[in-house]
Amino acid sequence: MAEMIVFDEGKCIRCGICAEVCPVGIIEQKDHKIPFIPDNLYPICRKCGHCEVFCPEGAVSSGYEGTLPSGRDLSIDFLEPGELKEHLVARRTTRTFQKNLVEKEKLEEILDVVRYAPSGSNRQPVRWIVISGREKVTEIADRVARWMASLAEKEKDDPMAAAFGQISDLYCKGIDRITRNAPQLILTMVPSDNPWGQTDSTIALSWFEILCQSYGIGTCWLGLVRMPAREDPSILAHLPVPRGYELGFSMAFGYAKYTQRGIPKRNKADITWL
Repeated sequence: MAEMIVFDEGKCIRCGICAEVCPVGIIEQKDHKIPFIPDNLYPICRKCGHCEVFCPEGAVSSGYEGTLPSGRDLSIDFLEPGELKEHLVARRTTRTFQKNLVEKEKLEEILDVVRYAPSGSNRQPVRWIVISGREKVTEIADRVARWMASLAEKEKDDPMAAAFGQISDLYCKGIDRITRNAPQLILTMVPSDNPWGQTDSTIALSWFEILCQSYGIGTCWLGLVRMPAREDPSILAHLPVPRGYELGFSMAFGYAKYTQRGIPKRNKADITWL
């Protein structure tokens, strides 16, 4: 069979690092010889690239499918802790947006990085649906509001159904608590049979949110879309959801209407040291 991972005998110094960092332990090295992967173990390779990027001599190369980030200097240059800490604590949820759309080119740049977000067994299962334009967003919000109103009518003794009914009533009055009058939405889709899919979608959207901040783009998690859409498939039936996939988490985004001036207080971390 064709080898997905190739070890260059001329460059390899037999240090064994590739075998140590392999997450599934399929790289073997015996008697200080060139590392190798037995043919019967190739099917469980996660295509994570650890063996290639941790090799100190550049002796490992990968032949599996995939692309590197576009238009970037690939040298490793980590942020200073203070710089990253400031970026993270400054993150705020945006609930008031400008009407203009985020440019497609910016979103492509962001998602080109977000595809590197960690996923269970490196399956990279997340697919994305980007909805641009208030009219298209409103179509989804309308369907969610109708579902909420219907549930409130059927389940009159259910406190959650009653809360949904109130949100639907507000929506009918022009107060959108469902999509926050956002000009754009981004939805994650994950395979229905992937036990880690929902977690993977959360991680990917967290990356998206943090990167959006660097581009001056505001974001808001949409819990009020996820539950109705998962309960009633007709809410997203007009979208090109891949066969065998289901909605993960979703987010509203756009340019923020107002400028943040500071960082609010939060509770201290609750830590148990053992």
